[in-house]
Amino acid sequence: MDALIRRSFFVNMNCWALSLSCRFLFHAIETLILTYYDSFVLVSSQGHFPRLENVGAFKNVSTVPTQATCGLPDRSTFCHSSVAAESIMSCTQRFCVQECPYRSSPPSYRLLFPEGLGTCVTEDKKDLPPGSFSNASSFIFHNQKDCFSTPPLLRLSASFTLTVWLKPEQEGVMCVIEKAIDGQTVFKLTISEKETMFYYRTVNGLQPPIKIMTLGRILVKKWIHLSVQVHHSRISFFLNGWEDDSTPFDSRILVGTVADTNADGTLKIGQSFTGLEQFVGRMQDFRFYPVALTNRDILEVFSGRFPHLHTQSECRCPGSHPRVHPLIQRYCIPNGADDTTNDRVLRLDAEAHPLYYINDDDIGTTWISSVFANAAGLDHGVSITIDLQNGQYQVFYIILQFFSPHPEAIRIERKKRDDLNWEDWQYFAKNCSIFGMDNNGSLEKPDSVNCLQLPSFTPYSYGNLTFSVLTPEPNHRPGYNDFYNTPSLQEFVKATQVRIHMRGQYHTNESWVNFRHRYYGVNEVTVSGRCNCHGHADNCDTAMEPYRCLCIKESYTEGSNCDRCLPLYNDKPFRPGDQVHAYNCKPCQCYSHAVSCHYDLEMDPFPQEYYRGSGGVCDNCQHNTTGRNCELCKDFHYRQAGADLSAIDVCKPCDCYATGTKNKSLLCDNIGGQCNCKRHVSGRQCNQCQEGFYNLQQSNPDGCSPCNCNTSGTVNGDITCHQNSGQCKCKANVIGPRCDSCNFGFKALRYSNEDGCEPCWCNSHGSVNQFCNPLTGQCNCKEQVKGLLCDTCVDNFYGLDVTGCKACECNIAGSFAGTVCDARTGQCACKPNIGGRQCNECLDGYHRIQVNHSFVCLPCDCDKAGTVNGSLLCDKSTGQCPCKAGVIGLQCNQCMLHTYNLSMRNLLGCQRCDCDAKGTLAGTVCDHVSGQCVCLPHRQGRRCNECKPGFYFSPSSVTGCLPCLCHTAGSVNQVCDKLTGQCICQDVSVTGRTCERCKEHHFGFDSVTGRCQHCNCHPAGAISGTCHLVTGQCVCKQFVTGLKCDNCVPNASNLDVHNLFGCSKTPFQQPPPTGEVLNSSAISLSWNSPDSPNSNRLIYLLYRDEAKIYTAEDYYPYSTHTFIDTALSPYTFYSYYVQASNIHGFTRSASVTYRTKSGTPTGSLHLNPVFPVSHHSALLYWTAPSNDSGPIEKYILTCTVLVDLQPCGQYEGLETSAIIWNLMPFTKYVFSVQACTSGGCLESQPVTVITAQAPPEGLKPPVIENISSTELSVEWSAPEKPNGIIIRYELYMRKKLKPFDDQPPPEIRVFQSSGWLSPQPVLESANENALAPPQTSTTVSDLEPFTEYEFYVLAVNMAGSVSSDWMSGRTAEAAPVFMPSPSVFPLSPYSLNVSWKKPEDNLSRGEVMGYSISLMTEQRFLPTFSQVLHIAEAHELSYIATGLKPYRTYNFTITLCNQIGCVTSEPGMGQTLAAAPRKFGAPHVEGINSTMVKISWNEPEELNGPSPTYQVERMDSSLATWSTEVAKGVRFPGNGYYRFASSTLPANAYFTGIKVKFKTKEPDGLIFFSASPGNQEEYIALQLRSGRPYFLFDPQGSAVAVTPTNDGGKEYNDNSWHQIIATRIQALGNITVDGQYTGSSSATSGSTIIGENTGVFVGGLPQGYAVVRRDEGMKMVIQKGFVGCLSDLFLKKKYTPYEYWESLNWQNAEEQNNVYHIWEGCPTVLSEGAHFLGKGFLELYSGVFSGGQEFEISFKFRTDQLNGLLLFVYNKDGPDFLAIELKSGILNVLLKTGIVFTQVDLWLGLSYCDGNWNKVTVNKEGSVVSASVNELREQTLEPNVQQLKVNSPVYIGGIPSEIQNIYKDLGSELGKVTTQSLSRFFRNFRHVQGCWTFCCPELKFLNL
Repeated sequence: MDALIRRSFFVNMNCWALSLSCRFLFHAIETLILTYYDSFVLVSSQGHFPRLENVGAFKNVSTVPTQATCGLPDRSTFCHSSVAAESIMSCTQRFCVQECPYRSSPPSYRLLFPEGLGTCVTEDKKDLPPGSFSNASSFIFHNQKDCFSTPPLLRLSASFTLTVWLKPEQEGVMCVIEKAIDGQTVFKLTISEKETMFYYRTVNGLQPPIKIMTLGRILVKKWIHLSVQVHHSRISFFLNGWEDDSTPFDSRILVGTVADTNADGTLKIGQSFTGLEQFVGRMQDFRFYPVALTNRDILEVFSGRFPHLHTQSECRCPGSHPRVHPLIQRYCIPNGADDTTNDRVLRLDAEAHPLYYINDDDIGTTWISSVFANAAGLDHGVSITIDLQNGQYQVFYIILQFFSPHPEAIRIERKKRDDLNWEDWQYFAKNCSIFGMDNNGSLEKPDSVNCLQLPSFTPYSYGNLTFSVLTPEPNHRPGYNDFYNTPSLQEFVKATQVRIHMRGQYHTNESWVNFRHRYYGVNEVTVSGRCNCHGHADNCDTAMEPYRCLCIKESYTEGSNCDRCLPLYNDKPFRPGDQVHAYNCKPCQCYSHAVSCHYDLEMDPFPQEYYRGSGGVCDNCQHNTTGRNCELCKDFHYRQAGADLSAIDVCKPCDCYATGTKNKSLLCDNIGGQCNCKRHVSGRQCNQCQEGFYNLQQSNPDGCSPCNCNTSGTVNGDITCHQNSGQCKCKANVIGPRCDSCNFGFKALRYSNEDGCEPCWCNSHGSVNQFCNPLTGQCNCKEQVKGLLCDTCVDNFYGLDVTGCKACECNIAGSFAGTVCDARTGQCACKPNIGGRQCNECLDGYHRIQVNHSFVCLPCDCDKAGTVNGSLLCDKSTGQCPCKAGVIGLQCNQCMLHTYNLSMRNLLGCQRCDCDAKGTLAGTVCDHVSGQCVCLPHRQGRRCNECKPGFYFSPSSVTGCLPCLCHTAGSVNQVCDKLTGQCICQDVSVTGRTCERCKEHHFGFDSVTGRCQHCNCHPAGAISGTCHLVTGQCVCKQFVTGLKCDNCVPNASNLDVHNLFGCSKTPFQQPPPTGEVLNSSAISLSWNSPDSPNSNRLIYLLYRDEAKIYTAEDYYPYSTHTFIDTALSPYTFYSYYVQASNIHGFTRSASVTYRTKSGTPTGSLHLNPVFPVSHHSALLYWTAPSNDSGPIEKYILTCTVLVDLQPCGQYEGLETSAIIWNLMPFTKYVFSVQACTSGGCLESQPVTVITAQAPPEGLKPPVIENISSTELSVEWSAPEKPNGIIIRYELYMRKKLKPFDDQPPPEIRVFQSSGWLSPQPVLESANENALAPPQTSTTVSDLEPFTEYEFYVLAVNMAGSVSSDWMSGRTAEAAPVFMPSPSVFPLSPYSLNVSWKKPEDNLSRGEVMGYSISLMTEQRFLPTFSQVLHIAEAHELSYIATGLKPYRTYNFTITLCNQIGCVTSEPGMGQTLAAAPRKFGAPHVEGINSTMVKISWNEPEELNGPSPTYQVERMDSSLATWSTEVAKGVRFPGNGYYRFASSTLPANAYFTGIKVKFKTKEPDGLIFFSASPGNQEEYIALQLRSGRPYFLFDPQGSAVAVTPTNDGGKEYNDNSWHQIIATRIQALGNITVDGQYTGSSSATSGSTIIGENTGVFVGGLPQGYAVVRRDEGMKMVIQKGFVGCLSDLFLKKKYTPYEYWESLNWQNAEEQNNVYHIWEGCPTVLSEGAHFLGKGFLELYSGVFSGGQEFEISFKFRTDQLNGLLLFVYNKDGPDFLAIELKSGILNVLLKTGIVFTQVDLWLGLSYCDGNWNKVTVNKEGSVVSASVNELREQTLEPNVQQLKVNSPVYIGGIPSEIQNIYKDLGSELGKVTTQSLSRFFRNFRHVQGCWTFCCPELKFLNL
């Protein structure tokens, strides 16, 4: 490594004298060294370290002695020596000058305020720019006329600067300043919110303004500092100082310098000289500098801070080059120039050699010390100290590059900290004895210091010396190859200051050497080091004081040097990263319940290891957790088995129910939370009785009492009962608390009977009730009903239904005497021709005739030809047959008037006569057989619609026919055409209808002969051959006269048949010609004939400038004539007129004048570019040609690319300069300009321009391919737009960003290649291809297997760089190395959920192929047995192990496999849940005396859990003396339902049958519902709507609603029992109600089958169940639940060969919600109120009661219990609430309003526990709150009580658990309401129709 460094500096030393290209080569080698060093030392490291850099560059440097620099205090000289030996023998004199070549202080300026302020400009000291002095003022310009300032006149030079603070108050263009001389603008500056413009005048006149787009930078009502810097032809604009790169906002080129040659003129601020562009706003500190300020000066004016530079900061740039070079601070460059420009000047003197040149990172500069007058001065030497300033760095190299001969001895020292002493670091000497040390002495320890011997010969100049801190050749320092494990060596490289002491000098001690060779010259001192970030950062911010390491996220470190762990990452002590291990801080496992942890050495089993062990202890566990890792719960808290330990509520309170726990214990198991229950108590909280026990009591040592159910009457012999009431689960037909009695309507209780008792089966229509004799089964029949089941009518009665039997009532006249009606249908025995049920109407085809008090039926005798559809039926009462429209008569056998011909085929029966109204005699009718009408005279035909001969048809005539009236002489006879009346004429000269007129061209009709004469008009003079009918006068042309038109009029001649005038006259009024200028040499002329041509032929003569140029001839009809006059002169006027002549004379037009267009310009046109040329634009100007061919209308500047001749831009306009934008950088373009008139263009010679280089663009991401599991091949291509010469590629890498990472991983440079790649040969240079192109591919190694990395490429040219997008690639797979243990948590006593996480890619190291789950079983004498349970796919992350035993511990392992190999996890352990004990025998009861029994039992055969607790329970009755008569049935409260399996109804059946009895008061309710899956195309429903029963069904595509049609609209919600029988056979549906009211309807879709269903619902639908059908009207399903009772529900299971109905077994319901059991029955008598059975609550909607200042609440209740909550309401958004409760004989009223709590206690004793009704009234009137029960009353006065504000529902009888949890901690405010008091005897209300054990019948709220 050192050899490589030495070789590189040897190359550097020999290249120094060469050209700048050698400097580029040195830069490439230097970059290569750093890259190699980085890769050698750092890239393979797993720790993270900042890159090595020159940490001493631009830092403070000093010398001892302090004035040891040449040129101080005055100019001095020294002798320059080169590498040649001869140079030391003579003296080449050089000077040392440390003075600034330009300004070293700010220039003077002139303030333009406050002199010359106008009267409307006001001064303000409040609104000032930031940083203004306390006594400063701003000046306000208002929007008024003449509101401006006129300061004393100033004269501009070629360089000047304007600076001003502005705050515009409105939008629009506003003038800041303008100078004018004699009304002509010299310069003007305007601003707006969009642009800033600078107008200026040069010696050539006013030039186009400079426009700068400032949108978004100059804002209304915001202060802005504007500076305008002008130097000769360059102008720059600055906004708020300079931009981030020290450049102006914009810089432009002026056409020439501003011409201000006259001291006269006027200066105006705030308004232009036109009085427009008024500035409205504020200005301050308006300065005029007579010089061009530098960029640093402008920043100083803006901010008051002069930017500091490393070397001679006081030296300023000249105005021509105002910007300090961004890379080489000793140079200045113009604004607008690229950083690579050669147009630069030295900011310092060329012979300056200041001390700060020693570390300015510029090898081209040299520090020269003072010249030593003698050898003694050299022996004393010079010390150079570099202060690293902002922190302690790790330094690895110090390199000294000498300009002078080498010192003979060098001592290097360091300070490890600024507050410590200097320590020796290294010695160098020609002979080390000068330091009292051996040459190249050994190094015993890593931090030992020795002296290295310098060579006997060193260069005369440009030598170098390298101090390698770790490897000082020839003796390597101990530990150099194990740096990160050698603490003393790590300390040895630390430094905050470096001091270099030089003594003596090679070659200059000889007496013959000029003493001015005795000095030290140093080109550069390089201190190569890095920030000390302890291996946990890739970068550090050295701009801070002190520097700050940017710790990488995955290190979990913090601090300026990444020297400590984050608060939650102290599971291991802090450890710096090294080249092998990152040693990131490790997280403590606190499960999100702590914010910090600490390391405890005693807790760590492996304190000396990083990857094993753990010593983290969590601090201050939260959320009721405890333990080292916050993994345990505190006392009185528990967590569920398998719960997420990181959940915020993982530890839950035990909430043990003290009544049910032993010794009232409130402790529970830490896992699972099981409380310690009494013997017969169960539940996690010990709050419920075991099965077979009820009535949990505090006083009962076993907790609950036994149920003692009668197994003959209970379902399946069940011995369990209701937890509070003790009610056993009775069979369907059994009642009683112990299920020992048959229900009413049933008999014979038997164990073998599934329903317990048999039903009476009394007919509901024929029996008084459903009760029967328990022995005989005889039902109690209604009147007129007989039979065992009351199902038959007596004689002369029929139709048993809900109303009983009905009388037959046969008609005596119509029926046979002595007969009775049918008992089922009621049909009587009728006489012949008589029908009807009662024989009181005629049969079809007969009609009734009354005879005395009797009647007979006679036949209709209808005529089939006259009846509708040939019907033979007539009206039974009148005998009238149904006649057709045109037929009349009782038998329909006569035609109506005006019709005839009665016929079967005629739909109307008879045909209309249709007589002609005008030809028929009025008042007559046609013959009804023939249809002949009665005609008028002159008419004939059946309809009288024809005229007789000698007449013709005329619609206008009254009679319709007129006589012909033909002329006797002119016509042949007197007969005419019957339709037109035209007569037949006898001569061709005659015409007319009656032959009495002359034809055309004839005249003079002779009535005797019947003939006419011919006209004989002259064809040349007459317009046509027609003449006057009487006189024969012809119609003449305009200039013709005479009877036959055969003579010319006076002044006319030449009668001509072709002349439209007949004869000709002289023409007149000739229009002038119309001209169109075609081009510069042609005019098109056109003209029309004279307004009065007066002839049919014309001759035209066209004259130009009085000379005839064209002749033409034209004939009528005259056309437009056109002539193009050519060979004319450009841009010249010409005059034209036309002469027109005919045979009789001529006329001429007026003259018109036209000018030809411009021609092609003449003269010369020169095009010139303005240098330097930008990379995206070019400015060109040209001369205006002299021209006589017309005015120049535009200039066209064109641009083409030289390579492909593609156009690249164009300018058109009248300016003589233009800028072509959007050019491509580094491209050769050809420009040319054309000067154009309307007639053509003159083109200049082409000009070739090469654009400047720009940063490259369009670099595509690299292409990545994997080579192995640790190597990736990366390849890329050159940028699409190189925009210059590519000199370097850099490749950067980082790991792929993970989805949930907050920050991207750190990126490192892994490759760099330099070279020369020119995109096109634009420079003709022999050295253009001297260097090879940089490489475009590399191989990156030492990567992690199966890890995704991202790469991007940086391409650099001489103008900048461009980065590609990131592209990712993944290394190949390797065998997996780790699989975490699975998590196992219980699902049930018989199953465990085994879940696992996919390990990170760096652990799985490949695509996961799958997992195998194994069960590990330990064996006593054999190895652990592993059984594979399941092979999981790669996407599966869990498995449920089933078939396990309760309360057992199991171990599972997970094996992960990829394509290379497999790895198995450590076992994960889990335990199944406990299950109820099994095989527990009944207890043995032995009576001891009248009040005591002894109970004993055996332990269960299968415990299935921890040791059990035993509870012996006993049942007590509640309100046992209160009874209510009930009937068989199931009671529905309106918000409940039963759900049965889908198989309850036959599927894919063509039939349906439902029988049910119901009783209700509600008009609407859903009784039965079933629908098909999906969109419910098929469904069956039975419901009540408006009190009417409806049977709904849809076999698909046609919904049907069936309801009785013969019950007169009866409503059935009368609280009486009714029966519905609803059946469907295919598409036909039938409904029968109470056996007599029926209805039917059919589906029309043709479908008959109803298929599968999703379940059968009875009584209602679940909440949230969606009926997606969109039926309307009566077919729409009612979703309101049924309120009332249902019984005897049967479903048809089979239709053929016989019907089979099956009773619905309520016990088979899959789901039952908020409904009563069948054993609870239906009360026959109900009182109003709500019944509570011990749990839950009644919830009234929130609007029923909202509190108030005064209110009253009253209700009644009865109970036999002591404690319970009666009413509760609260405010959801505030503290207010009201509670009314019973507790140990006291009625407590608890009221909270705001912060005021009020309590009223009313002592009642045991008076309310007698089961009788008690009335409660709670009243609030102002400050008085009172409570009363019956006659007892109590009140309290609380002056501070406020208005009660509540908005929750009103809860009666209890409250929800979530509200109970909120108010349980209020203590006395709720009267210490316990779980017992909340749930002893309250339950969700089951109905509001009756009260049983505890009732609340009425509740009133009254706002007073």
